[in-house]
Amino acid sequence: MNCTQVRRSLFFYADNEMGEELVIEVREHLVLCPGCAREYDHTVKLLTVLRRRCARASAPERLRRRILTSFPHRQGQA
Repeated sequence: MNCTQVRRSLFFYADNEMGEELVIEVREHLVLCPGCAREYDHTVKLLTVLRRRCARASAPERLRRRILTSFPHRQGQA
């Protein structure tokens, strides 16, 4: 993988949303590329801050149910 490909996939990598083959490629690239490794560190920090901020307030139950049931694979669930 090159730097452009790695940087496009950092959020997926940080969230463990990649296949094992791609995880290995990204991991190997991050070991060899200090610029992408710094970008990954920034991505992890950003995601950490976002998760903390978003966890402070929850949506009202009615809104939560509407959002969850709007996804086709979640129809009939809440």
